[in-house]
Amino acid sequence: MVPSAYVHIPFCDSICAYCDFVRIQKNEQFFSSWKDTLIQEIKEYKIENLHTLYFGGGTPSLLDMDDFTSIRNCFPDSIDEFTVECNPESLDEEKLASYVSLGVNRISLGVQSFKDDLLKICNRKHTSDQAKTVIQLIQSSGIHNFSIDLIFGLPNQTMEDVKKDIDTFLNLDIPHLSIYSLQIEENSIFGKTGVEPIDSDLEADMFEYITKTLEAAGYIHYEISSFCKPGYYSKHNLSYWQDKDFYGFGCGASGRIDGIRYDNTTKLKEYCSFGPCSTYINETLAERGMDAIMMAFRTKFGLNIKEWNLKYQNDFKNHYATVLDKYREYFLYDSDRIYLNDAGLEILNTILVDFMMIE
Repeated sequence: MVPSAYVHIPFCDSICAYCDFVRIQKNEQFFSSWKDTLIQEIKEYKIENLHTLYFGGGTPSLLDMDDFTSIRNCFPDSIDEFTVECNPESLDEEKLASYVSLGVNRISLGVQSFKDDLLKICNRKHTSDQAKTVIQLIQSSGIHNFSIDLIFGLPNQTMEDVKKDIDTFLNLDIPHLSIYSLQIEENSIFGKTGVEPIDSDLEADMFEYITKTLEAAGYIHYEISSFCKPGYYSKHNLSYWQDKDFYGFGCGASGRIDGIRYDNTTKLKEYCSFGPCSTYINETLAERGMDAIMMAFRTKFGLNIKEWNLKYQNDFKNHYATVLDKYREYFLYDSDRIYLNDAGLEILNTILVDFMMIE
């Protein structure tokens, strides 16, 4: 059984300045054929059981409820966690009620900042007040498990701005936060207009403040960019980080079945005309094992050595003995598990480079 499914909704009302995901301003010319192709793609798998379902994008909350319902009904009725990514300007009380009736029990809300001038820099179309209002609507809708996204390291953003964002988040009593350092991607608006990253020391100070403040408030730092109250982990994202298979449906989606990763076409016209046109990624067993290590060490749960040895036909401790010895002060062990301490997470990329150097 493949436990999880991701559905990519590529449409947006506008393009955010930092975004390099597969996204297209909503195009009525292609929308109907896109939806028909997506439904056909999903139905071909005849999915009878599913643990988590995630509608991402793009902006899934742009879909009207008839279109949303027709896609949702391709999946089993009973799903443990059903998440929908939403933007504040396209979510209201009526839509939330419809989501609840269709089994949605988790919302991921794209806030990015509670400072209006930074929202404008990012080309976001909501205001801070709109975001706060929608958060209150979610809290009263019956959806108790929800998350917001924030970004730090934005152009002109100060440490004081970050502190205010975190204070606002805590005051709103939200159970989950995904917070990302701005990455300036070549094909984003920021990348094309020559926006420069902020000072690396300031970025590090911001992340240190975020981590310490949220942990002091009782949030669990369970993945590099993810914090939650106890019991509010993103089950869907954990399926990626814990080396599980997942379906990827839609133009621009990626998936993994029987350990084999695939990417659907990112070209909407091609997807509508010919279907997913999936490209399969031919990895060796050793490369797949390395992928599992990279994902596991992002989380506080780390890597189950016994399971990894069995799945990837290797002896983790022996094979990576030189790396484990070199960074021994950063590794912690608990029964069959190995994971990084906080100092290790700060140099995760450096450690992973050394893992990748081992043949």
